[in-house]
Amino acid sequence: MSPTASRVEDENSPVWARVVQDYAELSSWTDPGEMIVISDLADTVRGHRILDVGVGAGRSAWFLRLLSQDYLGIDYTPEMVQVARRMRPAVHFEVMDARHLVDIADGTCALVIFTHAGLDSLDHQGRAEALSEFRRVLAPDGVLVYSTLNRAGEFYRCGPGPVAPPGQRVGPYSTARFAARAALRPRSHVRGFVNVRRNQSRFADHGDWAVDTMPTHDWSLLVHYVTTGRATAEVEEAGLEVTRLVSREGEDLPMESSDSSTAWFHVVARKASS
Repeated sequence: MSPTASRVEDENSPVWARVVQDYAELSSWTDPGEMIVISDLADTVRGHRILDVGVGAGRSAWFLRLLSQDYLGIDYTPEMVQVARRMRPAVHFEVMDARHLVDIADGTCALVIFTHAGLDSLDHQGRAEALSEFRRVLAPDGVLVYSTLNRAGEFYRCGPGPVAPPGQRVGPYSTARFAARAALRPRSHVRGFVNVRRNQSRFADHGDWAVDTMPTHDWSLLVHYVTTGRATAEVEEAGLEVTRLVSREGEDLPMESSDSSTAWFHVVARKASS
């Protein structure tokens, strides 16, 4: 691997290095939406090259390798790749950054997949760079699949404290639910308050996309949220075209706009016709 293929440090890098063991325990689908999308694409990509981006400790390797032995799993966190190699020594894993796929040749991948809303952990510029790189390495009839957090979803602005819709006061139900969750995981909520306070100055709301946090890993990550319309637009800006949007529950969503409160959704795209 070339030196330039290593990860670019960002604010979320230390978090990923710290939670490797959490991902080592994962071995199944993230949600019904992921299962439906991959099942529907199986015949299209079977036997062709698959690039599994943000592979973590290798959760998705087993079911993607059922589709093709020409498989490469990459992650920009060396600690994740070390665990993936140890747990699945026969599988090809490399340390590589989604924004700089320098070791992947143009037009060689039938499927590029980025799960666990991994794209959302990159900054705004890095997100565009990654989408551009995905287009470059996709074969002419290749498919891109990634999941992304929903700006209209239940995780947005869902901090460690009780929450209320914009412009409304926190109600008794929200307060009671927060108290119950805090009682079950008091240390996590305390860490959550600390993390939110530390990162709050970096939160931003641009209407159809935003930067905020999420409950995962004690609210320590800075992540992107997008509307379905913005997801469609950013894919088009990268020279791709969206063919399908699927909620985490497995429901097809409108491509232009949606009031779905699903926490995240899956984007399926192809290279735009020239």
